[in-house]
Amino acid sequence: MPETAGGIHYVMHDFRPPWVTSGLPVVFNHGIGTSLDIWAEWVPVIAARHPVLRFDMRGFGQSVVPPEDHVWSMREMVEDLWDVADTVGSGKVHLMGESFGGTIALAAAVARPERVASVSISNASFKGQGIGQIQFWQNQFAQGGITGWSERMMDNRFVPGVGDPAALAWFATEQAKTRPHVALGLAGVLAESDLTEALKGLDVPVSIVLPDSSPFVPVQHAAELHQIAKRSKLRVVPNIRHGLPFVHARQEAEILLATLGEYE
Repeated sequence: MPETAGGIHYVMHDFRPPWVTSGLPVVFNHGIGTSLDIWAEWVPVIAARHPVLRFDMRGFGQSVVPPEDHVWSMREMVEDLWDVADTVGSGKVHLMGESFGGTIALAAAVARPERVASVSISNASFKGQGIGQIQFWQNQFAQGGITGWSERMMDNRFVPGVGDPAALAWFATEQAKTRPHVALGLAGVLAESDLTEALKGLDVPVSIVLPDSSPFVPVQHAAELHQIAKRSKLRVVPNIRHGLPFVHARQEAEILLATLGEYE
């Protein structure tokens, strides 16, 4: 089981045929309440043309779980991402993040712009102010435990009747493994985040994708980021909630692959 010195579990895939030598690595960062397998259906699409690095964010999957008194920070999450990226060398990489993983990807690009070929985010924001629902998590854990919190999260993520039932059942099981102190700690980091000023100076391509009905990230956030980031493009997907990169994985992966081709 490969992991970084900091205890972050990762996997690498490269399905390029031997005659394809182009394609920079793509590092995938998931959000709160899941694991690297949220990207499972993206891998065959992207890894056919780019090396793919997925990792379990600190506190999830097979990565290290900090104690309850751990002091969480964006700096630590950014360092985890770059520790994983460094396993394939010191060259440029594309960053892809969903939900809070997208916020981390933006912060990682600000921290080390010389290493970034592009940033792509799905259902993610650049700031905590205006993010919905996370202010209720403390009470949800206290009143309904992890089961109650996870059930509410499923409602917020997915439109009824949309998505493969087997995939949604897996997601619910995976999400219910979340430790409350991990979710609350990271929610606190997100709530305090504001990359507004830092992103004004970022000179790398940024692709912003947002569902129009996420209970967490308002469309206005995407519009604001589009105005702030110098080299950004925006796509809003209708009639979908926060689970966009999971229930529309293959379609979104194909779009990302085309976008990476444009950037390179």
